Amino acid sequence: MEIRQPANSNAGLSTSTEKKADAAHNVTPDKAKSTQNTEESSSVTVTDSALKLQQIEKTLTEIPSFDAEKVESIKRALNDGSYTINTDRIAEKLINFEQDLI
Repeated sequence: MEIRQPANSNAGLSTSTEKKADAAHNVTPDKAKSTQNTEESSSVTVTDSALKLQQIEKTLTEIPSFDAEKVESIKRALNDGSYTINTDRIAEKLINFEQDLI
């Protein structure tokens, strides 16, 4: 399988990866070319956007889904009656959210 980068990509893959892959499989460049001619070959194009999405996905998997410490502090505040609700802040955020939708 051959991986190609678009011509306008800044994150290009060097052709040395093909040579390394061929060397790892004990295939000389001449054999690799003749093998590609006789066998069906596939190609994959990896765009900058796809690479960025991979990085984002990796970052998101490393972020905890919730802050357990914060949840515990809120539970304690609810149990001891010290949790206060700031209605002005909630109203402001709702208004901002609605305005963003328009």
